Amino acid sequence: MSWKDIFLMSRQVQTFDRLLADQARCAVQMIALLQEYVDSTDETKRAQIAEEASDLEHAGDKARITIVEQLYRTFVTPFDREDINDLSQALDDIVDYAENTIKELVLYRVPISPPLQEMIPVMAEGTQALAHAVELLPASLHSAGDHAVHAKSCENKMEGIYRHAIADLGSEDDIHTLIKMREIYRHLSNAADRMDLAANILMRIAIKQGH
Repeated sequence: MSWKDIFLMSRQVQTFDRLLADQARCAVQMIALLQEYVDSTDETKRAQIAEEASDLEHAGDKARITIVEQLYRTFVTPFDREDINDLSQALDDIVDYAENTIKELVLYRVPISPPLQEMIPVMAEGTQALAHAVELLPASLHSAGDHAVHAKSCENKMEGIYRHAIADLGSEDDIHTLIKMREIYRHLSNAADRMDLAANILMRIAIKQGH
């Protein structure tokens, strides 16, 4: 193998690392925008946040598409191409579900409920753990695995909040509000499920790469 081939292979590995890190940061930023939207009471500011979220979702899609295209063209990958694809898809799903939550908050105009205020910081903590895991994966498998485990614990906490939130909707008198809030909660629960999936993939990668 020539030095040119080795150089090109190194650049391909770095490209996947960078794109996955970009996707993970996109998930962190989207949850931050969701938190900002929920915290704001200014409708003009909320409209601006929703627009930023839409732009961020498009940026995440571009990173996802680039990864798929690179997988088609690249012979050598930093770890199993199936794991790269599955991790990329899970991270993209987190972004999509979080952005859909913002869209539905804009559309439904429902009050910001206590369970929603409780869920979002947990999602923020979990996506930050995922981002740390992705960034550390090439250099520190053990640390990456630890962050992935932390993300899984956040998903477990999210599911507990979600179950109680759904149960509390049983006392809601307005059926329209009940349906709208259930849909919003479902999007965040789905985002948490994908967070758990991404964490499992990261742990699998760390185990494979450690042998």
